[in-house]
Amino acid sequence: MTTRLSPGVLRPAEWVQGRAELHSSIYLPALVVGILWVLVFVWAAAFGLWLVSLLAAAIVSVGVPALILWAYLRRKTSVLLLTDQRIVAVEGPFPRRIQSLPLTDIDQVHVRHARAVFGLRFGRGATLYATALSHTTVAPVEMHDLADAHAFAAEVLAAAHARR
Repeated sequence: MTTRLSPGVLRPAEWVQGRAELHSSIYLPALVVGILWVLVFVWAAAFGLWLVSLLAAAIVSVGVPALILWAYLRRKTSVLLLTDQRIVAVEGPFPRRIQSLPLTDIDQVHVRHARAVFGLRFGRGATLYATALSHTTVAPVEMHDLADAHAFAAEVLAAAHARR
């Protein structure tokens, strides 16, 4: 899935060396909510609880599509870019959040996966944190639910060391 960049994200004469996009596991919450509320609907219908079944039907028919739409918009509008000068995190349709960190100021890049529940890891996306050198006042860059976060982190570290 390719993310279109808004005007003004890249500086003049800045070019993209690498990119990381969101993993498809961001649709997982909508799937889980949908399955749970379908089960509630079936249970309530079996016991004649019409008000609970009506609530469950409303959530499945309105809430789940809204969650799917939000995940789709988030996936289409979020990207982590590695340019020749910095890394740029562009997140969300609204509010749009853009963070950047110059390659010369990068100290460490960490990748963290979601915790496993009962030995199973739900979702394949990871969170990438890029921290700045201690003597700078630049804020760290972080982005959640990335696909191929380890490969992107290696690219960022290689580019940062090459710029020093």
